[in-house]
Amino acid sequence: MPGALVAAWLVLAGVVMAVWPRVGSGRARQAWIVLLALVFALFVQIVTATVPDDAFVTFRYARNIAEGYGAVYTIGERTAGLPNFLWLVLVTLPRALFGADVVTGAIVLGVGCTLACVVLAYVLAKRFTGGAGVVAALLTAGGSILAAHGVAGTETPLFVLLVLAVCLALATGHPLVAGVLAALAVMTRADGVVLALLGEVWLVVTAVRRRSSWWAPAGYLLCMLVFLVPWWAWEATYYGRARTTWPVPATSYGFLLCALAAVGVAVLCGRAGIRRDRPSPRPRRSLAERRAAPVVGLLVCAVSVPVAFAAQEVVHADRERLAQTAEIGHWLRDRLPVGSTVDTLGNAALAYGAGARMTVTGVPSPTAGDEYAPVALFGLPVLAAPLAWYSPGQECAITETYAERYDVATFRRTDFGWLTLYLRGDVETRLLAQLRGDERLTYVPCP
Repeated sequence: MPGALVAAWLVLAGVVMAVWPRVGSGRARQAWIVLLALVFALFVQIVTATVPDDAFVTFRYARNIAEGYGAVYTIGERTAGLPNFLWLVLVTLPRALFGADVVTGAIVLGVGCTLACVVLAYVLAKRFTGGAGVVAALLTAGGSILAAHGVAGTETPLFVLLVLAVCLALATGHPLVAGVLAALAVMTRADGVVLALLGEVWLVVTAVRRRSSWWAPAGYLLCMLVFLVPWWAWEATYYGRARTTWPVPATSYGFLLCALAAVGVAVLCGRAGIRRDRPSPRPRRSLAERRAAPVVGLLVCAVSVPVAFAAQEVVHADRERLAQTAEIGHWLRDRLPVGSTVDTLGNAALAYGAGARMTVTGVPSPTAGDEYAPVALFGLPVLAAPLAWYSPGQECAITETYAERYDVATFRRTDFGWLTLYLRGDVETRLLAQLRGDERLTYVPCP
């Protein structure tokens, strides 16, 4: 696959450099360059995509909704743990309507949003610079690795797409559309509030400077509230309180900053390239715009090629660990009775694999006496998985938090390694009898 990435970039570079000198003479040439940028971005997504553990929190909510249990992480408990309501709705629909896999659907939807960002960056930059819009498309395609590695299946590409859409709506004088899109951005991620406020400030400033009427900021705000007020009311009613999740992980800002920078660089490059030293009915593009701009865009794409190569070992390790976590989750789902309480040390991917009928808690912490934090709601977990993947050697040590009530049980997975579990002492014999039924995992007592 990395070889295909190199081939895609070489084709992109050759075509761009061949047609760029005449790119302003026809929209067809620009369309071909944008198309090749999309192909390149798609290859980058396929080669470097890895799904973070946090995404499986959304996936578990989505599967529970599709199966009729409601917007909950654990059946019977309404906990407002999601700040990405719109993304949750979108990844739930394929499962609810067609029975599609939630994880696959989320990844495909994220790739689609990333490709749409490439197109929208082109349209937004072209609004101000004409031919240099393809530079924005190239730069966004080159930076699309930031929308794949470690954030695949998350709401990040959708949020970036909505940010670009809001900017385009404001630039083209459509404040009502911008208000709706800003509301959707807030419903996608908590920091969308900043975008919404900036849009309102922008419209107020333009109204003060008499570049637009006061109906623009009023309509923008009204359109936002039409969507946001019912949503906030539903959250407060359904969960008993509105969400407070803030901030989002810093890694989710990479692609957003890249897309905004791509548009900014394209605009500056396009405006600097227009020759104004002599009157002309058609602005003339300077040598910098005709040659330097595509070179800069292609160099950024070229940088992503070795980055993709360098990330292959990490990508492979992340994908392998995710596959192991999914297998362990399925194993627990198949071997333990329905309703068993399992502690995964906050591993959402294992919780997703264990299924909706399994009660999964997060990181336990000592409270009064010998109780743990999850006990108040679910009872003491029957087992805990300190690591939700296979380790290279047998590990028989147990952390102090579990030492009093739990015993260590190790299982060997052929060709993969060892899995360590903590089994609750009063049900250890029964648990071992249930877990030994799978031929792939062999119980090996600690010495």
